[in-house]
Amino acid sequence: MKEITLYKRGTAHTLIPLYAEAIHAGFESPAADYEEARIDLNDYVSKYPAATFFARVTGECMTGSGIYPNDLLVVDKSLTPQQGDIVVGIIDNEFILRSYFKQGNKEYLMPDNNYFKPIERSEVSHFEIWGVVPHSVLDQRRRNGARINRFEQALRR
Repeated sequence: MKEITLYKRGTAHTLIPLYAEAIHAGFESPAADYEEARIDLNDYVSKYPAATFFARVTGECMTGSGIYPNDLLVVDKSLTPQQGDIVVGIIDNEFILRSYFKQGNKEYLMPDNNYFKPIERSEVSHFEIWGVVPHSVLDQRRRNGARINRFEQALRR
């Protein structure tokens, strides 16, 4: 079962404005009405372009981490996985999306969805870490339905 589709990182042709003021999630700031600089998202997501790929998610094993089908992931092959990192692994020549977890001498690829099982590195189920996912791009509009349901429930209380 294919869980991600990989894309090679390209070069940005259009730079996106970067606002100097932070966007406050708790209150509005009236001073955020001007642009400070421009940003190339390619530069933001990785210092090593040759080791950076984009991947489209096709499975549901990481929904607990906020990663859903069709989300876009940045995969950086230059990073060494740390405890809890979301990683792209290879098992039986297929890419798999999981979180890296080490307990004692044992290494696991952990799903963040209870419908999937952890994979322990062993002689039988050997896996390779192909890259680390430091960033993801979410389609927030696709999540409007769930968000609206939560708002409606909150207002009923």
